[in-house]
Amino acid sequence: MLSFKIYSNELEERLLVPFYKVLQITKKYPLTIDKVAKLITNGMDLRAYREEGTPYLRGTDIKRCQVNMLTPKKVNYPLEDIDDKIKLKEGDILITRKGTVGVTSVVSSDCKNVIIGTEVIKVRLKEDAEISPEYFYTLLNSKIGIMQIYSKMTGTVSRGINHPSLKTIKIPTLSKGDQEKIDNWVKEAKLKHQKAISLIEEAKTKLLSLFSKYEPREEQYFKVYSSEINEDYFTPQFYYPLYNKTIEHIKKDFEIIKLGDVSEIKRGNEVGSDNYRTYLEKLESDISFVRTSDLPNYEIDDYPDFYIDIGIYEDLKQDLQAKDILFSNDGKIGFSALFLDCDKCVIQSHIRRIRMLNKLSPEYVMIFLNTKYGQYQIRKRTVVQATIPTIGDGLKEIEIPIIPKKIESEIINLVKEAYKLKSEKKVLIRQAKKLIEKKFLED
Repeated sequence: MLSFKIYSNELEERLLVPFYKVLQITKKYPLTIDKVAKLITNGMDLRAYREEGTPYLRGTDIKRCQVNMLTPKKVNYPLEDIDDKIKLKEGDILITRKGTVGVTSVVSSDCKNVIIGTEVIKVRLKEDAEISPEYFYTLLNSKIGIMQIYSKMTGTVSRGINHPSLKTIKIPTLSKGDQEKIDNWVKEAKLKHQKAISLIEEAKTKLLSLFSKYEPREEQYFKVYSSEINEDYFTPQFYYPLYNKTIEHIKKDFEIIKLGDVSEIKRGNEVGSDNYRTYLEKLESDISFVRTSDLPNYEIDDYPDFYIDIGIYEDLKQDLQAKDILFSNDGKIGFSALFLDCDKCVIQSHIRRIRMLNKLSPEYVMIFLNTKYGQYQIRKRTVVQATIPTIGDGLKEIEIPIIPKKIESEIINLVKEAYKLKSEKKVLIRQAKKLIEKKFLED
């Protein structure tokens, strides 16, 4: 167990144990962010969102160790009109400065052509910096980095971190050999991540091409007769011709089957916020608690905001298995992921576990749900209960086309390879973080 002394001349305004704990660990290291950063800047405040345009990253789009490219809003600001200092390039570090403060990711090839909002700080390292972007962002996502960021947060109502405080964060370094290990693991993880995303997009493209001729004209106006009203749905989108005619056209050439007829769908559980633990508070045995915001890039976030005691996991017996589809059913509706052998979590009640019963493969169904043809049906059946959007039991009514076995097989193989890479990526990132935490917090 780590113990330390606090001398009177070290006392400052923030009399928090984590502040002094991290001070004792890092005080012998001279390197700070200010010494390795070429540029530190915030993004722009752009809120005129559009259906199409340049992706705009907010704090909620930044996840530890990846950027969620499924959730950014779009803005009507071409990249060529944006100041160079807030444009991104591969290797830039993104850090959230508000909300869940200190969530850090590194820009890879799948998220370069975007704009960052004011909730996000961009750090670009000097070309001759003593550390790599891979080591830097792994350090900030480890307990030693998170503790430093939390110790320097300011504000009363809205807590956050500012540039002067960020610049003073210490960068403890490891031996050359250990830092090279981390660099190599993270670089390999980034490549696997990019390849996995491209394989999933290839599978989506293959499926989209199969249905490409079934795209009816989008109508600006439409009418519904009283005899056509479904008493369960008094929402315009349920009767929107684009949504309804699309699936009607597909039905002409493909057999259709309802998701509820070929799967077992179960709801997650609420555990109560009193049982939440953050990454700093979590015990070694704690289990990830996955909410709707924790399904980035078609996967389960390995570093969600909260964790829970393993006893709750064992009591709930959610029985999540490899290839189960996790689907966000409420709030942020329509995001999904496949559960992997390397995952271990409890899902909240706003998420549904979909287990396919042999008629259709989970890989194909997951891809279909993430195409516009699946999303049309999801939007069609979305309603607002009080203030929260939900698809409710409408998930069972989603109609899935039965496609030729050859094409389904090709999609399955692409998705299997993608999730194999995702699993390997998670293991590599875990290794890198574990090495840093072992060296600084256990030695």
